[in-house]
Amino acid sequence: CPRRCAGCGVYGGDICSSCWARLKISSCGPRPRGVDRIVAACAYEGAGRALVLRLKVGAVRSAARPLAAEMRRAAVRAGGVTGTLTWVPGKPVDMRRRGFDHAELLATELSAGLGLPCLRLLDRRRIPLDQAALGASERRANLSGAFRAAFSPHEVVLVDDVVTTGATAEACARALRAGGARAVHLLVACSA
Repeated sequence: CPRRCAGCGVYGGDICSSCWARLKISSCGPRPRGVDRIVAACAYEGAGRALVLRLKVGAVRSAARPLAAEMRRAAVRAGGVTGTLTWVPGKPVDMRRRGFDHAELLATELSAGLGLPCLRLLDRRRIPLDQAALGASERRANLSGAFRAAFSPHEVVLVDDVVTTGATAEACARALRAGGARAVHLLVACSA
């Protein structure tokens, strides 16, 4: 079955050249606590949002390629990233339904493109409530103690699909720093 563009629906691939050219560069909001730098590839709208949803909800693995390509470009525009790549681990129920961890797939794609090592550094200690309906402070409380890192290299690049309030990134950064990280950078596909 031929793929359609996530932006306009035309046949031919995950994103056509016209929609690719219209991806809006993200202006990141406030930096999450514990994160030294945030780099977001595009705004969470239009084709960028559609690609994330295709990957995360639609379980279309090929949507990771254009997202990771745009994340690589954003990293280069920001002066590059260094360190060990890791990802925000997905919820087990979502990974079973989807068949893969979408953030791990993005990190793996980025590892090859950026020439950086990629390791699983984080584990979920508990499964928090769904974050979608929660406000910023409720999200932070919901994620308290949700992640653990037994070991972290000195410099870590945390990969995820979307940053909204930054609560997940904060919880992951806290765990990574407890595991030994001195610097935590956040590299995401989209910023909402």
